[in-house]
Amino acid sequence: MYFSRVRIRPDVRDVHLLVCGNGYGAHQLLWKLFPGEEKRSFIFREEIAREQIPFRKGVKGDPVFYLVSETQPITDHPLLLVDCKSYAPRLVNGERLAFSLRANPTVARKEEGKKSSPRHDVVMDAQYHLLREIATDMAIPGSGDKSKIKKNIIDAWRQIPDSHKIEEKMRCIIAENERYVEVQTGALKPLELLDLTLRARMDKALETWFAGKCSKHGCAMVRGEGRLNIQAEGYQWHALPKKGREAGFSSVDFEGEIEVTDAELFINALFDGIGPAKGFGCGLMLVRRV
Repeated sequence: MYFSRVRIRPDVRDVHLLVCGNGYGAHQLLWKLFPGEEKRSFIFREEIAREQIPFRKGVKGDPVFYLVSETQPITDHPLLLVDCKSYAPRLVNGERLAFSLRANPTVARKEEGKKSSPRHDVVMDAQYHLLREIATDMAIPGSGDKSKIKKNIIDAWRQIPDSHKIEEKMRCIIAENERYVEVQTGALKPLELLDLTLRARMDKALETWFAGKCSKHGCAMVRGEGRLNIQAEGYQWHALPKKGREAGFSSVDFEGEIEVTDAELFINALFDGIGPAKGFGCGLMLVRRV
């Protein structure tokens, strides 16, 4: 296996305008580093250079791609600079690693009348189901999109006699998430309280999704300072207009610390990627020892 850092050549830097934010463009451009391959044999991740790379002026803000591949990429591409090295991680059970993962968290939901279980965005699924649950408790309409249900809840908040019960339920949901257990919610306005409740439920759903992937791929989340050492930030929706007006996928950036529980299984995950949307820059986990 090989690990590569790929950058745009200085004399053609404007090419990043063709691929920035375009999963298809980046994927197709990087595939040209593996001429003759009909099936994709690599996973990748796009970053934005935060620091100056020695001997190259103006690199800050340019796209940088990290690749893990079965075969060695070519290094004489006219548009791309490729730094490549062999990648053969040696890990043992019990070893702790700092990690960074851009993933596409999805969950399968069985729908009546359908043989297959369509996959749903974990973040949107968690927030939508919570909003419907709150709307049911308030005896108000829970149909429509997320923004409509949210508006219905806020509009009805002060008009129902048992609004304090709804507020207490939200505070319990927030307190169930260890990241928010010390947050003072008493002075929050209705919209602030609802938004924090949605955030707490979203974080919990993402932790649950990541824990499931860890169990499947030979690692486990660890605790630091009394809480799980993991953050899930940077939720983004990426449109794929070539597949349809509403087609696309989401990505979330996970960072933190994990412990290797099955070294062989985990190393395979470093090679194969974690979760779906690998062809669009998701699934590559970057790790380092701590």
